Order: sequence, then C-alpha cells, then structure tokens
Amino acid sequence: MTTATQVRYAFEIPGIFARGWHIVAFSQELQIGDVKSLHYFDQDLVLFRGESGIAAVLDAYCPHLGAHLGGTGSKIVGDTIRCPFHGWQFNGEGACTAIPYAKKIPERARSGALKAWRVVEKNGFIAVWYDREGGEPNWELPDIPEWGPSAWGDWIINRERMVAQGREVIENIVDVGHFPSVHGGRATQFDNIFTPFSVTQELRMGPDPTATAIYPVTMPYAAPPQGSAPHRNELSRATYHGPSIMYFYMTYKSAEIAWQSCWVNHYTPINDTEIDLTSAIMVASLDEKPLPSGFREGYAKMAIAAFGQDAEIWKTKIYRADPILCDGDGPIHKLRKWYNRFYLPRTEEAWDEPAERISSVRG
Repeated sequence: MTTATQVRYAFEIPGIFARGWHIVAFSQELQIGDVKSLHYFDQDLVLFRGESGIAAVLDAYCPHLGAHLGGTGSKIVGDTIRCPFHGWQFNGEGACTAIPYAKKIPERARSGALKAWRVVEKNGFIAVWYDREGGEPNWELPDIPEWGPSAWGDWIINRERMVAQGREVIENIVDVGHFPSVHGGRATQFDNIFTPFSVTQELRMGPDPTATAIYPVTMPYAAPPQGSAPHRNELSRATYHGPSIMYFYMTYKSAEIAWQSCWVNHYTPINDTEIDLTSAIMVASLDEKPLPSGFREGYAKMAIAAFGQDAEIWKTKIYRADPILCDGDGPIHKLRKWYNRFYLPRTEEAWDEPAERISSVRG
C-alpha cells in the first residue's frame, strides 16, 4: 500500500485531490430550475440553479434521512432545492428553510445542515473551490473577456470521462518532446513561465516531414498522411490557472483570413482513477471579414481532435515516479514540484521560487 513516506510528492497519495478551482459544468448546461447530480472528488454533490439565476452546489444527501437531493422527484422551489423524500427545502448556503409538515425547523437544520461549496460562475462556466482542509480561496480565476453574447458567443463543448489522473494531463504543459510523435510537427519555440499560481506555455510549431501524429478513433474526418499535417509558425499561449484549468489562445493571420481562438481545457477528478476531461472552444474573426460559413463548427471539431491526440496517450499510459529523462524533455520535475503544492497542507503550500521563464527550444 502506498503511504506518504514512500512517495516523493503528495499527489501520488491515493485519496488526495488538488486544492483549487475545478470546473463542474458550463453555464449553458444549467438553466433556471435545473438540478444536476455530480460525483467529483469521490463525493456525491448536487448542482442547481434557483429562480434568481444563482448556481449552487451542495453535498448531495439530505441531513434528515439521507435521500439524494438530486434524485427522482427533486425540484426547485424559489431559490431552494426540495428533497424528494420529505420535502425539506435547502438554500444555496445549505440551510433548511422549510419543512412542509413541521411547526418548527430544528436548530441543527437552520445552519450548517449541508455543506455548501464555494462556487464561482464566470466566463460561461461554473467552478467549485476544493480544499480538504476547508480553507477559503487564496487566488481567483482570470476573466475571459472574449466570452459572451456581446463578444465571441458561447463555448462549443466536448467532455469525455476517462481512466486517468490529473498528474498525467498537466505534465503536457512542459513536455516539448511529444510534438513530433503526437501532433505531427516540431516546436520551433517552447517557453514555460512559472508563477506561484500559474504555469504558461508559449509555443511556435513548424512542419516536420518525418513527424507522425496520433488521431482519435472518434475523429469526424480522416487523418492526413504522415508529414502532411499543416503547421504554421504562429505563437500560441496556454496557461494553467491552478492545478486543473487551462486557458489557451491561438492566433492566425493571412491575406485570406484572420482569426483567433480561445479554449478552456480542464480536467475534474471523479475519484482516484477517473477524470472528466473537457475542451471548450470559441473562435472569432480578427478583422471586418466574417468567418466562412461553417468555419466555427469545423474549427471546433479540429481543436477537439487536437486535444484528443494527447488524450489517446493519457488513457493508456502509467505514471513514472522516477522517470528517466533526457536534456530535451522540458522542465518536468519543476512542473511536478509546482503541481504538488496544491496537494500539500496550506501551511506547507508556499512557493518560494521567483517567477521564471524557461526556454527549452528557441530558433
């Protein structure tokens, strides 16, 4: 059995999940009056949106006699969720506000009856703050001004449940060596920028006639032949804000078309062995020319397939605690140290290293 004394990093210990913000749904997936059952962090939760439009997340089981608040017969009453078993109603703070057959609400039910999760809804997604110690957030997710009806519109979403762990996913941000094998091109610039709560990848990728690529079997179109995948030397920038949510921007300009895309890629842990892996995409024209008909949907399919190239590896790989690395692999150990801080007790979390840019490939 694995114990804390046998591992190098806390994220290797079963039953521990990363402290931080984790996306549990997108706003378009939760209308007023909706109730959704969730299972993340090896816990049953319930997500709902009351009449005021505010999204809330509670522990799933009624403190009365244990019914699942998201079970058959659950409903929204005002800004409360009504238990399907006896009709007890709970607000977004987890307090019981009504019992249809009682003259008095028990004091224990008035406050703290159910755990209410800290929720932020912004950028078209709903995220919860996870901290096994119960601490308050000590950093916030940045705004994405491109999102919204007055800007680029809403996300095109793809979600896949898979056997993997977050540690497999996040290492991709520093792994420069996988591009010729997985993505069909070669990095001509690859920089990583580390700050206390973020890790950024700046990438330019060019063609490589000897490169190969992996394409998901669910891809909606045929893979191009070896060495023929198009790669343009444009800069892309991907940033993990905390342990599980990545914002990704890519720009392309030519005489015929100019566009920029924005992605939110994230994983949310279900338990020790499974995650929900999600990619959400928006794309918009950068000039007065509208994008061609069908470009938005076609680009989203391509982007989801590109993210799926990595996912095909994550599904079947194992974690190497002591990998044999070479000088071209990128700062994998530094990334692991950074990622580990979100699994440590808050008193041990401090990141005492200055912001740093590491260039693995230039020129």
